[in-house]
Amino acid sequence: MNVLTTEGLSKAYKGHLAVNKVSMHIEQGDIYGFVGENGAGKTTLIRLVTGLSAPTEGTYSLYDIPYQSKDIYGVRRRTGAIVETATMNRYMTALENLRVQCNIVGVSKTDEELIQLLSRVGLDYEAIKKKKAGNFSLGMRQRLGIAMVMVSDADFVILDEPMNGLDPQGFIEIRETILRLNREGVTFLISSHILSELDKICTKIGVISHGELLEEIRMKDLHENARRRIVIDAMDPPAMYSALKTQGAFPEISESDGKIVVYGDADLNRIMQILVENSLSVRSVNTLEETIEDHYIRLLGRGRIA
Repeated sequence: MNVLTTEGLSKAYKGHLAVNKVSMHIEQGDIYGFVGENGAGKTTLIRLVTGLSAPTEGTYSLYDIPYQSKDIYGVRRRTGAIVETATMNRYMTALENLRVQCNIVGVSKTDEELIQLLSRVGLDYEAIKKKKAGNFSLGMRQRLGIAMVMVSDADFVILDEPMNGLDPQGFIEIRETILRLNREGVTFLISSHILSELDKICTKIGVISHGELLEEIRMKDLHENARRRIVIDAMDPPAMYSALKTQGAFPEISESDGKIVVYGDADLNRIMQILVENSLSVRSVNTLEETIEDHYIRLLGRGRIA
């Protein structure tokens, strides 16, 4: 089952398309990384699917319920979202904040249930029970924010740039919280531009830029299809480029910053043979695999974006 499906979803502000015909698909159990530069349209799309803004065009559904249906209000209770920043009272304890949140969303929870929820997001109640939220680390406040949006037993959680401002320990805490909850059955949509962190937790990513969704790909497929490349730091880059281009049957070669890059499943032995035959000297030869950052940059460089 798809937890979230958008079809041709668009949002225009004063004639500018902030989101342009986006069709995305998040399956139950996914940790979906929504990747894009600042201003790409990530937050706008999140505001659309959480009901904070209305589409200009297109449609979306939650748990196969169209957003125009009267039944959407029921399934929205299964969705929790932190858009931009977690909202909480910094002069209250974690438990007090959860009690207030229960009143806001109209659910009844015992303190024991709320303490268990704190444990689910990695907060030790005994260690923090007297501590005000304003004295929490940023990572602790982010985890409390996740607990707050889950008081209605949400099993689809949307996090808008949850890694912003975190120190390395905060990254680890949020990552472990997301993975733990996902193992318990919670589906996530996480917008971020910190690709290295998404690579560690996501099952699928969607790349958006200038309001357009450029690609959706499962992480296992991305890693399986990652382009191998051989990077040669050449003493005479033009001569080396010419020799490899004319004498080798290589799928793709580029020259950049004095380095020659041979993409694909190239034969390293053949490359070395060409270098020897042409008396070409090198400083180094390295075989590399494509990272999520490489894939993202290459995707943006396909000429599909200005």
